[in-house]
Amino acid sequence: MENSTINIDDFTISNERAFVPPLLEMRNISKSYSGVKVLNNINLKINAGEVLTLVGENGAGKSTLIKTLAGVIQADSGEILIDGKPVKFNTPLDAEQHEIITVYQEFNLFPHLSIAENLFFNRYIKTRGMIEWGALRKEANKFLNELGLYLPVEKPVSTLSIAEKQMLEIAKAFHQKARVMILDEPTAVLGGEDVERLLKIVRMLRNRGVAIIFISHRLNEIFGLADRYVVLKDGEQTGQGLISETNPDDLVSKMVGREIRSTPTEALSRERSEELLRVEGLSRAGILNNINFTLYKGEILGIAGLRGAGRTELARAIFGADPIDSGAIFIKGQKVKIDSPKTAVKMGIGLVPEDRGGQGLFKNLSALQNISMVKMACSKINWIYSRRERNTAEDYVRELKIKVPYLEALVGGLSGGNQQKIVLAKWLEAGVFVLLLDEPTRGIDVGSKAQIYEVIRNLCKSGLSIIVISSELPEILEICNRILVMHKGQIAGELEREHATEEAIMKYAVGGTSHEE
Repeated sequence: MENSTINIDDFTISNERAFVPPLLEMRNISKSYSGVKVLNNINLKINAGEVLTLVGENGAGKSTLIKTLAGVIQADSGEILIDGKPVKFNTPLDAEQHEIITVYQEFNLFPHLSIAENLFFNRYIKTRGMIEWGALRKEANKFLNELGLYLPVEKPVSTLSIAEKQMLEIAKAFHQKARVMILDEPTAVLGGEDVERLLKIVRMLRNRGVAIIFISHRLNEIFGLADRYVVLKDGEQTGQGLISETNPDDLVSKMVGREIRSTPTEALSRERSEELLRVEGLSRAGILNNINFTLYKGEILGIAGLRGAGRTELARAIFGADPIDSGAIFIKGQKVKIDSPKTAVKMGIGLVPEDRGGQGLFKNLSALQNISMVKMACSKINWIYSRRERNTAEDYVRELKIKVPYLEALVGGLSGGNQQKIVLAKWLEAGVFVLLLDEPTRGIDVGSKAQIYEVIRNLCKSGLSIIVISSELPEILEICNRILVMHKGQIAGELEREHATEEAIMKYAVGGTSHEE
């Protein structure tokens, strides 16, 4: 056997050459505001063709961390490395020049420009300074088709659905040749088949080598998509690792610092109690068709269905926000005419809209002012008893466990869960006994969801009746006593909770029949 020797220097050099640094790495990132640390030594790394999920409750520091990576804010300490080399982002343009693109929850699109113009904005195809519109539209159409997005590229963005705008935002980021794409709650405004379409696009981008940081509160998405995870809680990193080596309960405990247990709502007795709301033959051409149902005292009635099935339109019709062509509404057995939201409130009906920030709150007013707003608007009294208003608001803050630094704090600065509790407090103060909740936990973290569910159950125990419209089937199954499923503007089926499954709901939602029949 020949003698062989190993050159230690050569060995070291060859291993250094073999080492490939992560595409992106953040080391010991810290950030403080007014002496309060919102990020404390956060570390993460992501490789090309990988999905990293960043999870945590609202206020955990996720937004601050991604804004640091996007160049919106600068960290107090720590460093960012691209391909192993330190970089400094002073502006969002710096991040974009390093091919890091962020898709925020708020759309960054020009509504009155076409899809093609948005896709090529600032990068138009030109000849001698003139935009080649034909070539631009052709290239835009080819690019979108490759992503499975079959949209007419000359169509104005303002005419697109929420789901289509979200898809376009992601397509635009990829068209900018993003190596790292940050998706901030991309499915928060989506439901059903739209979520699956978006996740399919994300998987396609991952397969093409894009590194994706994916922020979501939906555990089924996280476990169906992500390769690795990082957990933040109160600005601290409480967990990280491979998603295959954790489970939902473990991840949630790292997020909230406690175990969250599912406590399904008790099924109603077969003997229905007092009728509070009845809808007969409610119709609106092309939108709602002969809707019939009854809501009983203390009941949580779920309304499920795919996007466009008419769920939100039904709630708005009952609330008097949209007109109806025919049908009748009964409150406690008495036929009533609801021709405006103000009339609905006087009849005891409140609506928590899907867009709580834009339609449910005055974000530039205080928690105190928001809680008393509806009662004041519907009252004939022209003055406010300040002490009584404050005492009432304090009662709701305590009863609903609203985290607010002080009652004069603007609600725009509160987390989604606390904003939603203020919307609920507003309606309770107005004295309603029927609440219509449209996507009540959209964009709300796991811990706050559990608190919202507890509030809903307690309200029903006190005698209120609640209709919950939700795109999240686990949510519908967890908190509702009965479930109505809509399809193309009609009630396609009704399920008691003890007989309801995701499969049975989806069969009705797509126009089929449940296996229970």
